Amino acid sequence: MDNKKRIIEVAFPVEEVSEQGRRDRYKKQITGIHTWWARRPLGPSRATAYAALVDNSILSHKKNKNLLLRPPKHDFISELSRWENALSPIWINQAREDILESHEGKPPKVLDPFGGGGSIPLEAQRLGCETYSCDLNSVAVLIQKCTLEYPQKYGQRFHEDVKKWGERILTQVTEELTPFYPKESDTSDIFAYVWARTLPCQNFDCSAIIPLIKQFWLTKKENKKIAFFPDLEDGKIAFRIVGTGYESMPHGFDPGEGTITNGIVTCPLCKTTIPSEEKTSLFQSGEADERLLVVVTQHPNFTGKSYRLATEKDIKIFNSAREKLSAKREFLKKKLGVDPVPDEAIPQIKGQGAERAIAIDNYNLKTYGRLFNARQQLCLITLTEKIKNAHSEMLAQGYEVDYAKVISTYLGLWQNQIADYSSNLCCWINTSEAIGHVFGRAAQPMVWDYAEANSLRKAEDRLGILLRPIKHLVQMEAKPATIQQASATLLPYPDNSFDAVLTDPPYYDNIPYSYLSDFFYVWCKRSIGELHPEFFKELMTSKDNEIVMYGHRGGGVEAGKQFFEERLSKAFQEIHRVLKPHGIAVIVYAHKSTEGWETLINALLDSGLIITSAWPIDTEMKSRLRAMDSAALASSIYMVARKTEREEFGLHRDVHKELETYLQEKLFTLWEWGFSGADLFIAAIGLGIEVFGKYETVLDADDNIIRADRMIADIREILERFDGDQIGVTGTQLTRFYLRWRRDHGVKSVIFNEARELALSLGIELTEEWGESNFIQQEKTNVRVLGPHERDIKDVSDREELIDILHHALLLWSSGKRDTMIQCLSKEDIGLNELIWNVAQQISPALPLDSQERQWLEGWLADRETIQREIRETQENLHHGTLF
Repeated sequence: MDNKKRIIEVAFPVEEVSEQGRRDRYKKQITGIHTWWARRPLGPSRATAYAALVDNSILSHKKNKNLLLRPPKHDFISELSRWENALSPIWINQAREDILESHEGKPPKVLDPFGGGGSIPLEAQRLGCETYSCDLNSVAVLIQKCTLEYPQKYGQRFHEDVKKWGERILTQVTEELTPFYPKESDTSDIFAYVWARTLPCQNFDCSAIIPLIKQFWLTKKENKKIAFFPDLEDGKIAFRIVGTGYESMPHGFDPGEGTITNGIVTCPLCKTTIPSEEKTSLFQSGEADERLLVVVTQHPNFTGKSYRLATEKDIKIFNSAREKLSAKREFLKKKLGVDPVPDEAIPQIKGQGAERAIAIDNYNLKTYGRLFNARQQLCLITLTEKIKNAHSEMLAQGYEVDYAKVISTYLGLWQNQIADYSSNLCCWINTSEAIGHVFGRAAQPMVWDYAEANSLRKAEDRLGILLRPIKHLVQMEAKPATIQQASATLLPYPDNSFDAVLTDPPYYDNIPYSYLSDFFYVWCKRSIGELHPEFFKELMTSKDNEIVMYGHRGGGVEAGKQFFEERLSKAFQEIHRVLKPHGIAVIVYAHKSTEGWETLINALLDSGLIITSAWPIDTEMKSRLRAMDSAALASSIYMVARKTEREEFGLHRDVHKELETYLQEKLFTLWEWGFSGADLFIAAIGLGIEVFGKYETVLDADDNIIRADRMIADIREILERFDGDQIGVTGTQLTRFYLRWRRDHGVKSVIFNEARELALSLGIELTEEWGESNFIQQEKTNVRVLGPHERDIKDVSDREELIDILHHALLLWSSGKRDTMIQCLSKEDIGLNELIWNVAQQISPALPLDSQERQWLEGWLADRETIQREIRETQENLHHGTLF
């Protein structure tokens, strides 16, 4: 096959596919199989796979017995990325035909060497490709087998059998453990228990045992606000339920202020504080305990939750569960030959890389078993027992050995999902009256006050969630993928094997995959480890060869960075090796830091792969954790690479000019697509690689080799000028500072040094600008930039800075003082000039969707035509008044 350009190398419907990616994040289609971190959304994975595998020469319109008239390529890709069309024979069959036509009638061989949660290979498989995937991590390999191999191999019967055996185990566990989750007197079910870890007050004159509570809210909805109020009597801390439907909230009580803030504990009785370091020491010395505080109930005939304080009866029931655990644990230890409660030590890791996500090692949680209280342990080891019994029963009933193994494997993953929601690292979410799971984000943070789910209800819930993606997967009509456990740095395939490599490599220091997955590994090893000895032969998951930037590797951060870059470079070289001569690779990357991008770019440059195009796709939910108050990255860059010859060398001055010309063409389009802040910068880096990567070596005037750090600096410089051009030559430094701040930091506050560095880059001395009347405000050791809604109108009414004029106009517009606003905007034609509107248009997309400033800006921008007409009318009236 000749080296024809693929669709993705020419054009791609970024906006439409981004929207489908965000919808995928809400739907979470295959996450029910098992938790995995940074799993790519299916819609964009399907769209980019199709666009990478289909020649651009395929006609834009094409007759088809189902589609009648083929829509244009972009419309077709957009529709193909929709979840509703994932199983549509009309769209999927047409996509498969196009792919076959582009590959001489043969299904292309596609590889993902970093398979992870399986999204990318799943979509290649859906499109009819001969699909291969591998991963170093045992848990990831097992997830992929359950996503890409077993459902396609066994079909609908398999879905029904997972359901049958899951329900059978659920019935058995419920019968055994119901006494530990008793119904209320009004037949309500226990939904959850709210616990708090405790520490003794360190004031010798105070006898309090302090419950560590981040905040006292139980529910904080608009029409339902309930909290538990600390009632301090006789040297003890008791509680009362207050709020909607209970006694009134006490005057002056702020439920948002708990007993622990920023790691510092405050005794509610004597107000003595325990500093963070001393708190840690108390945990490590065994002084900490825990206390059951509140019981959350739910009636089967009513919506919503009810709350009551925990009683002695509740504590007695919990203690009886502890006694049951002791007996069952000893019984299973003898039967299984291993402690059924995971006794593997939690790694004690400290560093400045991905390991920062693990924040529990200071709190005496030394083994994985200690991440669960006694009742949670009892439920999980009972599940282990029933899963192993079920496997034996399947064999006794004549199930084929491999088939019984597969059914049991899903039951083991089901247990993992229950563990994720049944740990003492689960928090109570007061905004939705729900229980968060341990891995709500790719981290393992400490939780001071935790929510214990009714594990029986949670088991039933998670079984239903597991069955949904299985039902989808068995309908795909695709061949099983080939899944292997292997390192991306040493792929078990011959040279020139694959038509395409589609992959999502680790993002520098974003996620410590192996350390997080150990949480699941230890349970899998007990429930189904004997069925998969090849995956569970080690004590924990493999870490030595994991391509993640860990600061605790010998040599600290620099050594960790070097290790990551070298291993990623080796992985890209392996991709180059196994690609066919005219093959294509799509590499997805998303990291906010320049360090992360430096390592990726250098690894690509050293691999021989050449980037031919790059597309930024925004796949994050706008309501995701941190999205509203930080400049977190929302977009991923899909980079398209070829195995082709590069130009031998380029001179930096020429490459820089080429880079600037190319980016100037693209940046405004990115703005129109809604990319802003860190996302715009990262998108520019992705596009810049296209230019820079064409050369084997780029040299400066002194024959020094230019690497990624200089390329990124060039891109930042070009982006700075782009900002200036968008503001206009008359835009002043403070307006540029405001725009840069919103682009880089959104609405969050930033430490002083970082803020000052940004200001100095624009010739501003920060300390000379902040003050009561300015938009730059000091907040202790941080700096924050105020929006118009946070400023007093008198502070902006006489200022001549462009951003102040914009804020003044917005304050007048929002308060209904339209005539005054028109008069202000009429001065020197400011409201008729493109300048102020350009600034407003650039600020708006950099803000969170629910930001009041963004809402004002969008409303004001939408009113532009009318505002400018009224300005002209006002000026004409003034002119006529002067004449007559």
